[in-house]
Amino acid sequence: MIEEDPDVVVEWVSWEGRPPGQEFAGYSPEQKQESYETNHKPLAEKYNVPIRVAGGDYRTTNLHMATYYARDKGKFKEFRNRCYKARWEDDLNLEDLDVIAGLGEDVGLDGEEIKAVIAEGRYIGALHSQRAQGKGLGIYGIPTFVVEGKLFWGKDVIDDVKAEVARVKQERIEKEKEES
Repeated sequence: MIEEDPDVVVEWVSWEGRPPGQEFAGYSPEQKQESYETNHKPLAEKYNVPIRVAGGDYRTTNLHMATYYARDKGKFKEFRNRCYKARWEDDLNLEDLDVIAGLGEDVGLDGEEIKAVIAEGRYIGALHSQRAQGKGLGIYGIPTFVVEGKLFWGKDVIDDVKAEVARVKQERIEKEKEES
């Protein structure tokens, strides 16, 4: 929704929910169902986004490296959207290299090249750097949006982000009027 505003530049920055070495939250199937019913499902309905109960817990390092690759090949949005579908609609194993390669192939990328990118760790430095930068800004989870240095974090901040973007735009318009 925010990306559709022609005056706004949205930059995706990777953030691993559970990087290697960090334990998974350990939610039971019942807790996942409860979270789905009380948090995810109402938001999905509000924004007309398909979603199902979260399935397995996956390390996403490889998926993030594949996403950097997709961005470099001009297929970021297509790949991001396919990954969303794989997680929240299809419940695919997002750690499986064949699955990741297949997601890339679904959007016109070379699956074997994706596997090579992952094997060589081509984007691992960028991934770690962005995580460190995010921590430096005070980011500790997803989704987080930053508008002119102001952080918006939580399960439903889209309206707040849109309001802040509108405020910043109006402020700039008024400043331009004063200067002319």
